[in-house]
Amino acid sequence: MPNILSLRTLLHCITLLSALTHLPAVANNLDPLSPTEIARATQRANPVAQTTRSSSTTPAPELLLVERHPNAKGQTTRLADVYTYDYSTNETLIDVVDLDTNQVISRRRERNLQLPLTANELQRASALIFADDEQRSLLDAEFKRITGQTLSNPAQQLQVKAFVFHASSLPEQLNAASQQCGLQRCAQVLLYTADSVVFEVSPIVNLSAGVITQNIGF
Repeated sequence: MPNILSLRTLLHCITLLSALTHLPAVANNLDPLSPTEIARATQRANPVAQTTRSSSTTPAPELLLVERHPNAKGQTTRLADVYTYDYSTNETLIDVVDLDTNQVISRRRERNLQLPLTANELQRASALIFADDEQRSLLDAEFKRITGQTLSNPAQQLQVKAFVFHASSLPEQLNAASQQCGLQRCAQVLLYTADSVVFEVSPIVNLSAGVITQNIGF
């Protein structure tokens, strides 16, 4: 009798394993997007994301973020949210892409929605600061004060960090140009020496207009 029961148990296990191995391989809807899905979603998103800049003063649209769209209860479709900043209108575009059909199923624009800066935007903010004669003079003086040395190559001698700046964060310290930040895309830039000593000068860069609006002191 023990041998018969063991044989039945073994046959049951084999049948169960066989059934499991024949289940369709479907991605868990809660899983983050794969690199392939991100690439497909980006490709299918709003065409403005693939256009070139329309003029020398208007930056090209900036792809900000691609992430999994939360599913509604009972929904099994894999969806992706694609966020793009349209500098020509100062709006954030949100496209929802169906990854099963590779189709955009919804599209909207929002003002005052400022997602974190991209690496490209950080690089552009730095370039605007270093190319501005007034800013460069301030940075030269600050670097000399801190290190006693000459700032000859900012790209190599400085560390640069930045975050999205909203006028609402410092309403009483801003000039008229900086008060547009939030409606337009701006960055507050923090500068450090190679050994991480922070500058007491922090420029506000309006990336939409391509100008430095003012400096915030610490």
